[in-house]
Amino acid sequence: MNDSLQLKTETFQSNQMFDKEKKVFQRDEEFQRKDKKKVKIILTVILMTIFFTPSCISQKAGFTKPLNQPKLVKLWETDTVLNDIESAIYDKKNKVIYVTNIHGHWLKPNGKGFISKIDTNGAILKHKWVQDIDGPTGTTLYKDKLFVADFNTIIEIDRNTSKIIKKHKVARVERINDLTSSEDGTIYGSGTKSGKLFSLKDGKVTILKTDLNWPNGLLYEDHTILIGLGDKTISKYNLKDKTTKTFVREISNPDGIVAIGNGDYLISSWEGKIHYVSKNGDKKLLLDTTKEKANAADITYIPELKMVLVPVMLQHKLVAYKLVEEN
Repeated sequence: MNDSLQLKTETFQSNQMFDKEKKVFQRDEEFQRKDKKKVKIILTVILMTIFFTPSCISQKAGFTKPLNQPKLVKLWETDTVLNDIESAIYDKKNKVIYVTNIHGHWLKPNGKGFISKIDTNGAILKHKWVQDIDGPTGTTLYKDKLFVADFNTIIEIDRNTSKIIKKHKVARVERINDLTSSEDGTIYGSGTKSGKLFSLKDGKVTILKTDLNWPNGLLYEDHTILIGLGDKTISKYNLKDKTTKTFVREISNPDGIVAIGNGDYLISSWEGKIHYVSKNGDKKLLLDTTKEKANAADITYIPELKMVLVPVMLQHKLVAYKLVEEN
């Protein structure tokens, strides 16, 4: 083979190898682009799950087995700079607690009510996070909104900015007390003085019950609403077949109802008691601070911390306990 022909042959082979390497490189680049796209999709799904899961579902985390010897161990209490606090609720996304301050008589609107923001160690981050409202009581969270009962109105607040977005008037319902929410964003409320249970969905109010005995504490669970009543009972109202049955008896002034994740509940009595109630309706008294005149209003539960938050209404402070299994 002469030198010229050999040079052409080597050049041709070299070009072939270059083309192959180029194709491999391009294919690798394409795989990398696809992998990056998959990673972005996975991250987006994770973030959406974290930030847009309804708050009512978070109550189902926590304990997974029945507690044979449940006990409340005191962790901390806030300074007494709060004012007639009625409800506490935990914002898992922002890791803060919102507390409603009536700041006056619960049946007399005065425009002095406000909402405080507190951390999980009891430090008051913002004394008047939202202010100039009539007398806020029950609360619930759905997505990025905090809903607050305020006499005959439900206030809708952006929990990231503290701005009031809407005020939903609820006609013919005197003194809305507690709120709870479902997976689809329906807000349920108790009208204590009027004996009513109602729902709010897409701005529309629907009256569900009109014959309840002084309804107060509420908890939505799986198309059922637990309702604390003035006759010392907790009822279960089935949203599908519209039936009501008594769940537990002899719990006076039931104010807060929370699920702890294992099918059981904690239920507070306004005068200063907390009962542990099994899914079968059996109850055990865990806390009694009536002699100290320390109320137990609308409690809440933080599953990941196993922390119970108790608004001590007339002593103007929030008290935290840890729920434990005593050996």
